[in-house]
Amino acid sequence: MTDKKIAARAGKLEAASKSFSDCHSNNIESKLNTFLNRLDGVKTNGSFKWLAKCPAHNDRSPSLAIKLVDDRILIHCFAGCSVQAVLDAIGLDMVDLFSERIANPGASKPKAPRFSPYELFPLLIQEAVILALAFDAVVSGDALADTDKQRAIQAFNAVLRLNSEVKQ
Repeated sequence: MTDKKIAARAGKLEAASKSFSDCHSNNIESKLNTFLNRLDGVKTNGSFKWLAKCPAHNDRSPSLAIKLVDDRILIHCFAGCSVQAVLDAIGLDMVDLFSERIANPGASKPKAPRFSPYELFPLLIQEAVILALAFDAVVSGDALADTDKQRAIQAFNAVLRLNSEVKQ
């Protein structure tokens, strides 16, 4: 792949990422991505559920359950490690498990708007473009930068959220 194509792809991905992050900065999904990226052996275990190796003890198989519920990340180690021990092991704080609204009780709760599928379509297209760019790079044999991987994960999660919004 030529340097021009790489630069063009990076520019498109950065622009799409910036427009997404401007609308969704400091949200629970980015906190979830940070949390999951600091764990080993993460496996999907259902809708908005994961299993991973617990970083607070020598884990040979996944014993840490993670679940995204509303504005919070719930975790449970089946070996008995405390939430604080898990967070200490990966360098996070308790506030990293909650949305800004919950972390700052004075913040007002945003109303969850109901959107029609037609209103959500432009957002779906934007996220699909991000996924297509990442897919194209991987299929072409190019390695994705860490920021591009993170953005592709955000796009995937956004598509899942859009799908659940339409199903409600």
